This record gives sequence, structure tokens and C-alpha cells, in this order.
Amino acid sequence: MTTEELISLELFCSHQGVEIAFVHALHERGLLQITVVQDRSFVAPEVLPHIEKLARMHYEMDINLEGIEAISHLLERVERLQSDMRAMHERLRLYEEG
Repeated sequence: MTTEELISLELFCSHQGVEIAFVHALHERGLLQITVVQDRSFVAPEVLPHIEKLARMHYEMDINLEGIEAISHLLERVERLQSDMRAMHERLRLYEEG
């Protein structure tokens, strides 16, 4: 992915009112990917909704980084379990029809 396809972290943070240090802390905890090019930080456009969600947890709900990390991992696990359950329902439906 080229820098033309990426969003400047500085621009995003100033537009959204999010501290750059907060986004870097999320990155350090493995909650999102940041690309650094010539000492400038960038994020992929598809990551923006995720950053916005995590920022709302922090700024609006006053959840600290440890809480955000725990919630994120639980949400990922729930999504994975839901996906597995959908796949099992589909397989069961195929067996019931066949």
C-alpha cells in the first residue's frame, strides 16, 4: 500500500479530536496497525472506523487502555464464535436438506 492510499495519522487525529499519543498507545498494545514512512505515521482507510470506535470508548465512556484492550479481545472472540456458529448452522442445514 502506498502513502497515497493511506491516511495521515496527524490529519485524522486533528480532524477527529483524538490525541496522536492515544492512537500510538493502541498500536503499541496491538489493537491497530500504523505505517511509518519518513517519520510520519499513517493508517489504512479501512482501520478508521475501528479507531473511531476505540476513541469513543476512551473519550465518551471514559474506559482506560486496559479496558479497551480487554473489550476489543472479547469482541473479536464473540465475532469469531458467531462466524463459527453461522458456518455450523449452514453445515447442519445442508445435512438436513440432503
